[in-house]
Amino acid sequence: MSNVYKSIFEANLDGRLEELLINLLRYDSSANVQEPIRNFLYNYQIMSDNFWSTYKNAKTYEDVLGCYYQFSKNQCVIIETLLENLKLTLDDYNVKEDLQVMLRNGFTF
Repeated sequence: MSNVYKSIFEANLDGRLEELLINLLRYDSSANVQEPIRNFLYNYQIMSDNFWSTYKNAKTYEDVLGCYYQFSKNQCVIIETLLENLKLTLDDYNVKEDLQVMLRNGFTF
């Protein structure tokens, strides 16, 4: 279990997202919750690495802003995927609804 917490801290996530994931694990630390979070962290790492690679090669401010814009869009996509994966694994309707509201309020784009 501490492995997933360590992965969350090492991912350098936005503070709000980090807090949401940790609170979710405190609520339910089953493998059904840990696995979607691990998948999310894996995809986040790939997305982040891609951002920094593209950022370092940017030649203009427009390129930098475009790079960040794409990163933000990708972040929304992987958060939506996390939400869908968690909704599939969690049986309690109230938990699904609360999770959806937390993630959407935390990351509106």
